[in-house]
Amino acid sequence: MKKLLIICLSIFLSSCSSNKNDNTEQYQIDLTYETLDNFIVELKEIGSLHKLCEQNLNIIECRDAIGEWKPEKFARAKFDTTSCFDKCRLDSFGFYRNSLTGKDIPAVRTKDFDPSAPSRGFEATFFPVALKMFRYEGCAGCALTYQYPIKLDAMLGNKVFTLPILTRGGYYIPSTFREQLIKDPSQELKLRAKTTEGEFIMEISDKTVSEYLRMLGLLNYNQI
Repeated sequence: MKKLLIICLSIFLSSCSSNKNDNTEQYQIDLTYETLDNFIVELKEIGSLHKLCEQNLNIIECRDAIGEWKPEKFARAKFDTTSCFDKCRLDSFGFYRNSLTGKDIPAVRTKDFDPSAPSRGFEATFFPVALKMFRYEGCAGCALTYQYPIKLDAMLGNKVFTLPILTRGGYYIPSTFREQLIKDPSQELKLRAKTTEGEFIMEISDKTVSEYLRMLGLLNYNQI
């Protein structure tokens, strides 16, 4: 009888050890995080970083940064900067209300006017991990026409970062670009847009860069 009890106890301890190892392996798997750069296809398909973060907890940006998936922190962040009804002032970081969704969006909007024609130029809106950009042109007595680049590069100093297309006029800002800009914000930033009419350069002001970095800092993207 005593021998039987010892055998049973041995089996029980072995089972506990096995379960412990299984749990440890599962815990290690759960702690495997990846940058948002590896989920561009998913982001493009779902069309919302908020929804993607709710579905995938292993994305570094979702874990560390503040967005709608962290409603309490996101609400507090909105009190620390400007709130705009529709569009915020140029070259200024603020939250504007999207008229279609009713959501408050953090952004920095800027323009690069063509000095030879005030009704011609580029407009870019920086979001934390995305960029919306288009070329516009008008004339006296006619409406503005718009062009969305078919390819967009960010030129930071002597480095070039290709921004993957998410939607028409919408482009993803890679973590490698964000890291480099945070590391050395003094570098000159330009956007190189390729359209059906050729290539164009949009210069980004130092103030826009500063406000974009302020946005990343407030929403904790600068820790990624």
